[in-house]
Amino acid sequence: MVNRILVGAGTLIGLAMGFAPGMVPMDSLLMVIIGIVYFAMNVDAEEPTVALLMAIAVGGMTASDVLGHIPAIGMQIDGAFGALAIALWAGVATVAATRILNRLKG
Repeated sequence: MVNRILVGAGTLIGLAMGFAPGMVPMDSLLMVIIGIVYFAMNVDAEEPTVALLMAIAVGGMTASDVLGHIPAIGMQIDGAFGALAIALWAGVATVAATRILNRLKG
C-alpha cells in the first residue's frame, strides 16, 4: 500500500513539476524524500542493477532534452521526467549508502 502511495505521489508531483512549475512548494525536496523511502523499502542493495539502469536511462534522457523536440508539449513532458530523475538519483544515493553500511557491518 505504501508503495502505491509513493508511486502515485511521485507521479503527481512530477507532473506538477513538468506542467506547472512552482505550483507545489518544495517539490524537489519531496521527490528526493520519495526516492529515498521507495528505494530503501523496495530495492535490494546487493542487487540494484535494474534500479540503477533505470536511473541512468531516465537521467540521460532528461539531460539530453530529447523530449523537448515534441511540438507544444515536449518541454513539459521533459520536466515531468526530470522530476522522476530527481527521485531516481536520490534512490541511487540510498542504495550506495546501504551498500556501504552493509560492508562496514560485515
